[in-house]
Amino acid sequence: MKGLKMTIAKHTINTILDTLGENDFVNVIAYTDYVRYVEPCFRGTLVQADLDNREARMNGQGSMCNQAIMLITDGAMEDFESVFEEFNWPERRVRVFTYLIGREMTFAQATKWIACNNKGYYTHISTLADVQENVMEYLHVLSRPMVINHDHDIIWTEAYMDTLFYTKAQSLLLMTSVAMPVFSKKKETLSHGILLGVVGTDVPLMEVMKLAPRYILGPHGYAFLLNNNGYILAHPDLRPLYKDGKKLKPKPNYNSVDLSEVEWEDTEEMLRTPMVKGETGSMTLNIRASVDKGVRKFCTTKASYSILLRVDCSRLKCVILITPAHPQ
Repeated sequence: MKGLKMTIAKHTINTILDTLGENDFVNVIAYTDYVRYVEPCFRGTLVQADLDNREARMNGQGSMCNQAIMLITDGAMEDFESVFEEFNWPERRVRVFTYLIGREMTFAQATKWIACNNKGYYTHISTLADVQENVMEYLHVLSRPMVINHDHDIIWTEAYMDTLFYTKAQSLLLMTSVAMPVFSKKKETLSHGILLGVVGTDVPLMEVMKLAPRYILGPHGYAFLLNNNGYILAHPDLRPLYKDGKKLKPKPNYNSVDLSEVEWEDTEEMLRTPMVKGETGSMTLNIRASVDKGVRKFCTTKASYSILLRVDCSRLKCVILITPAHPQ
């Protein structure tokens, strides 16, 4: 694959990666006469489709229900029936979506057969202008079981920067969005599983933090918020902006800061692991705190944690931290 076909293929890959989020896991494999991982250090594994890894793809625990292979090719010489019969049939747990690149239709039949016999979808992309519209077709196929089963899953997005009011146009705030799917309930199309779209609203994270019981925090306690991947949504030590001249700009990857980067536990991840698993309770553990007295030092102190708020449908966790007045 060379020239315009290669350009269309790369654009198709980037468009697919843009549809993935931090709850998805992905890898990119190139093949001709042999198989080659685009990123050698991710050989034989799937990596989280967060901003860092998506950019690594461009430059060189998922939904728990969907497994898919996206086959981007300029033509399949055969249908590889024996391979699918050995590894994917009869359960067909892995869907195969095929994208035929270019104007030639010589090998279209085999490419279409692969998709149709593995619960996938066949798409023909002949020009760059066709990429965006055709790539999105796989989302409708993956959503059909959810629509047919009437699963109104509620999701919360990763944190992002936005303005709250027009009067605060210069004031950037950390926001999240809560969303749920909208299905077609027409009798004639009910069995087709048609996803009409998504309905949602923006929620300032400072409004969520108001749910924390501040009356029990005391002068040395604080609350913080993180998602099911262990990424910080709100924390006193999270500084998502930097000053560029007279303007404040978001830092790169400000919304993918892990809890372990701001809460320095002395030994193993005793706090992060149970939180990501969705456990509740309280614990006392040693953490590292910084103290400025002319020289910046790291001191060890004991802190009590209580996981007070956990909304199952949203996978948001709120934690209360109570520390002593002076580190030991």
